[in-house]
Amino acid sequence: MPLRWTGRTVATATVLLIAAIVVLYALDPTRQRLTPPCPYLTLTGLACPGCGLTRAVHFLLHGDIATAFAYNPWAFVGAPAVLAFALLPSVTDEARTLRLRSGISWVMLVVTLAFWVWRNTAAYPFIRV
Repeated sequence: MPLRWTGRTVATATVLLIAAIVVLYALDPTRQRLTPPCPYLTLTGLACPGCGLTRAVHFLLHGDIATAFAYNPWAFVGAPAVLAFALLPSVTDEARTLRLRSGISWVMLVVTLAFWVWRNTAAYPFIRV
């Protein structure tokens, strides 16, 4: 059953999102632990595609795009893809939405897997987490 966005659901989601943004803006995750450690990184010593995402968002909120990109360049591809995925139903019909979402999903799967491998090689030029 799909989530129904009632007035209460939207209000709750908005309050939680604003609270998370305020906390992430105010607290520097490079100096304080805001989230539990990545289980994949802890178990393998390798970074997953999401490693560094909290730090990237923190620096993005402060307008430091270069540092945000250095912590997690995948976010700059993933965020627009998620936004497009979410907005498609409001701009096109159901059949086209389904086709486009399927395409976005496959492209993002390939991009994510490629990024996951690349960030754990010696050729990765950005900040290692």
